[in-house]
Amino acid sequence: MSLPRLLLGVLVALTMAAVPAFAADPVLTIAFAGNTYGYFDPCPTCGPQKLGGLARRATFLKDLREKGPSAGKTLAVAGAWEFLPEVSAAPPEPDKLPAVVKAHERLAYDVFALTPAEVNVLTENKAATPKGATVLDAAPTTKVLAIGGKAVGLVYFPMPKDVSAPVPDKLMDATAKAAAELRGKVALVVGVSPWGALDEEAFINTRSGAVDVLLGSGGGSGFASRASKDGKTLWTRAYIKGKTINRLDLLALPGAPGFAWKIGENFTAKVQPLDEAYPQDAAVEALF
Repeated sequence: MSLPRLLLGVLVALTMAAVPAFAADPVLTIAFAGNTYGYFDPCPTCGPQKLGGLARRATFLKDLREKGPSAGKTLAVAGAWEFLPEVSAAPPEPDKLPAVVKAHERLAYDVFALTPAEVNVLTENKAATPKGATVLDAAPTTKVLAIGGKAVGLVYFPMPKDVSAPVPDKLMDATAKAAAELRGKVALVVGVSPWGALDEEAFINTRSGAVDVLLGSGGGSGFASRASKDGKTLWTRAYIKGKTINRLDLLALPGAPGFAWKIGENFTAKVQPLDEAYPQDAAVEALF
């Protein structure tokens, strides 16, 4: 057999082998943004092309909600730290915050989490708290949404008094308890955290399966997906400044005995750069 024909055969075989992992339509798609820090325009320092911006995010979310297998089955989540860096006293352009709030409102997130520090900086700059947003409290709070015919339970992680210190065990215990109280009522439990990577990792590995999916923000690196040591919690973390958006396509939901998250088998994950492939939404762009 000739070498070109052999290589073609190998390529076809690999393609066919990969199809089962990606052929299934998602049961639920999660789009997640956090750590945007008050940025609203495409980033001008990302090499030859600009990345990000709320106007491009609007286009991405519209496409996800209305087109393809994710249509009608998308949970859009933003926060925390969408208006303020967790380690800084101010966003990059405080005078733009009223317009930034309006832009976020136009994106119509299903879940929008704000820290008390963000509310304070909005108030100081004559910007209202976004409509529909949930301000994180000293205790965890929960909410149930219907997405694509599935009941999804949200756990808003509590806000520690000091974000630079380790999250106390009592807050982790209270969060796990709040999540446990959703069991039996929902098909999926999703945590929304402002804690930062170190405390989030500690939580998912010491409170086994407390949440099925954890959407993390705050200090630490961003990434598409990781799983807890026991495979019971799928964890994704936002990158900074709104250059990208995280996407999880859940091909199955927990519930079966021995269920564990396995990439390509019951979920896929992607960090989507918001580049020129997503034209800027005119209504959002006009706000600035």
